[in-house]
Amino acid sequence: MTGISRVTGGNVSHVFRVEGERGSVVLKVRTERFARIPTLRTDPTLIADERRALEVYGGLVHSVFPKVLDFHADAHAMIMTDVFPDRRTYQDHLLQRPATSRELTRLGTTLRRIHEATRTVRVPIRSQGDVWFRDDTFRFCLGSTPHDALTQACEELREIDGQQLILGDLCPKNVSLAAGGVAICDLDNVHHGWPLYDLGYLFAHVLIHHVGPTARRADRLAAALLDAYAGGEGIAAADRALMAKVSAGVILYRLVNGVVPYELALSSVQRRELRDRVVELLDRGTCGVQDLVETVMNLPGRPRGGHR
Repeated sequence: MTGISRVTGGNVSHVFRVEGERGSVVLKVRTERFARIPTLRTDPTLIADERRALEVYGGLVHSVFPKVLDFHADAHAMIMTDVFPDRRTYQDHLLQRPATSRELTRLGTTLRRIHEATRTVRVPIRSQGDVWFRDDTFRFCLGSTPHDALTQACEELREIDGQQLILGDLCPKNVSLAAGGVAICDLDNVHHGWPLYDLGYLFAHVLIHHVGPTARRADRLAAALLDAYAGGEGIAAADRALMAKVSAGVILYRLVNGVVPYELALSSVQRRELRDRVVELLDRGTCGVQDLVETVMNLPGRPRGGHR
């Protein structure tokens, strides 16, 4: 070994990059409390769930997920390959510059490939039960801002046929686009659910990272992501409508949840304005994909119709 450094960004586990003469690996250790939120308790044995998820995904989708090199159950730790060649997350880049359509096309295409590869997987992932974990995810994420439309969306999500393995936390802090590839880490929220939940989750982060001076890009960035995922088949209107509600809930979660940290280059005024506009869309029952895009593009400080 030539050096050890802490990897920041994750909330649950303690993560370290271990450097050596032949490269680097990542060490992940889970304890009885969240690494970045020590007020929250957790079960350290749940790291075995993430190990199971990594092995399932890694066996079906190559060159995207870290490979588990060693697992130590007693220490609640695992050693993985390092899949972030530039040592930076996509979130790190988005805090400094806007996304590109090419990047989002790559992300959408990769997510589609992941969902297609795991469509028939029925292996249970969660120790607490996948259904329990899914519902707890709804409570914690989509329930951060209580609203009848989001409560109804959760009920619809529970009833959808075709529940399959999903990532559950596909956001820029868990993604690398370095060297022209796509790498995804932190599979701590994998469970069985609705595939478009992943797409809506990512879509929400694309929008929220482009509030402000880069808002004019939101329209074409959203189109690049959604078109790449659809792969020329299109997304049914009913699915787009439900996905938009998921995205609205995730946007509110990132704006108002004071427990889980997520860095955004937004002022308190921008946070409040965006929150109010999204809640207004939900109140009116007009919360569609394009409504969310135009809300971001037309926040105060940008002229109406600035995307044209």
